[in-house]
Amino acid sequence: MSSLIPSADTAPPSIRHLPLAKRVELWYELVDEADALVKAGLRGRLKSEDELAAAYREWYVRKMEQHDRDQVRMLQRLAEREVGNGR
Repeated sequence: MSSLIPSADTAPPSIRHLPLAKRVELWYELVDEADALVKAGLRGRLKSEDELAAAYREWYVRKMEQHDRDQVRMLQRLAEREVGNGR
């Protein structure tokens, strides 16, 4: 049976015991690695570092535009719920 929540024996380890500074460091490393994966995917299709930099900037702009749309949609739904709850 498939599940979105992994079982305890296959779940990633908890970071609750780590100090905040270490949690932030791990988050930074995760973001850095994700960017490296995006750049690696782009690099396979591009010839120069200048093309790579331009393609990454374009990708990032699109990503942030989508993020902004998602945030607005989330806030609109939240406002609709609050109105529905008499707030």
